[in-house]
Amino acid sequence: MPHHILIAEDSPSQRQLLAKLCRRLPGVEVHEASDGRWALQLAQQITQLDLVITDVNMPGMDGIALVQAMSRLVTLPALMFLSGDVPELLSGCTRAAEELGFSHVGHCAKPVDPNELLAQLRLMLERQTGGTGPEIHITLADIMSGLAHNQFCAYYQPIFDQYSRQAVQLEALARWQHPAHGLLGPQFFIGRLEHDDAIMLLTRRMVQTSLDLLDRQPWTRGLRVSLNLSRSLLHDGDFFDWLLQEMETRRIEPSRIVLEITETLAFNNLGNTLASLLRMRMRGFELSLDDYGTGHTTLEHVRDLPLTELKLDRTLIHDIHRDRRSWSILKATVDMGRQLGLRMVAEGVQNPDDFTYLRKHYPDLLLQGYYLAMPAPANELRQRLRWMADGADSASA
Repeated sequence: MPHHILIAEDSPSQRQLLAKLCRRLPGVEVHEASDGRWALQLAQQITQLDLVITDVNMPGMDGIALVQAMSRLVTLPALMFLSGDVPELLSGCTRAAEELGFSHVGHCAKPVDPNELLAQLRLMLERQTGGTGPEIHITLADIMSGLAHNQFCAYYQPIFDQYSRQAVQLEALARWQHPAHGLLGPQFFIGRLEHDDAIMLLTRRMVQTSLDLLDRQPWTRGLRVSLNLSRSLLHDGDFFDWLLQEMETRRIEPSRIVLEITETLAFNNLGNTLASLLRMRMRGFELSLDDYGTGHTTLEHVRDLPLTELKLDRTLIHDIHRDRRSWSILKATVDMGRQLGLRMVAEGVQNPDDFTYLRKHYPDLLLQGYYLAMPAPANELRQRLRWMADGADSASA
């Protein structure tokens, strides 16, 4: 099945250029509309719409109104905003779309850089569809069968120190090697497992696989591994005791494990959350606040949690090289982290311009993103522990 891309652009020449670019992507079918109303009609008619590229400022129904109307669709596509206006407008559109429920949202300033736009579109389609054909229906029974047949595995994305240009940390990411659909990302199974209180089964598998990696591979010496904690596991004392036992069996120090929680998770039922985190920190685990910048965390909240790490969300990092409003936000956030003595990770480093900006202005940040290294299985990881030279190194020269 092809990936369906819808372009909403009132300029015929721009629309033609975008359509031509999109058709360079494999397996796509492109639909074109000259205004928001026509685009909405097409969006309602296309059975499986994967990606919408829309100009923000169009006569009649503009791109923002189009996205508001599309938020009522049964299945929401990925979104790419385009605009020649100030960068702050694009950033605001992205945040508004995310609040409306769109999971995969990007933006690109006009005039577009064809290579940058194509790279973003490829990534968005991969995330939207999991790298597979668009129509995939997964049940809890399918997931449980996959777990029973050892179809789930861990991929790892390196996190780099800028001074040494070496990986110092690996984030463990769950993948499903589905017998019919190929490699599936977490959007196909994490939500269902959490909803049905079955996330423990997958988390234990990820923990054991990651601890075995640290225990059995000499080249992992000195590396930390980040593991994501779900809401149910954060308050599960039995899971914490089991984790300690697994580490003691392999003689792995707790300081090599980074337990990641999201902003939303951290401040739901704050008393119990704080008690759980204090217990983990007492035993020597590293604690990270993930996706920082997407919620409503205050300085007081961050101060009260026993954190060792702050992960700056990709929405703060994307297009940081030209988004002047984000410059002030990022500076304030980094200054706060430094004052609290926190290690900080910039997530979502996807292009050479953002990479170069961070190298110049924030050399103490750890960096993570597709521009530096893609997630990989353990057997391909060793050669990725130094950031992918030519691209990254030449960009910082």
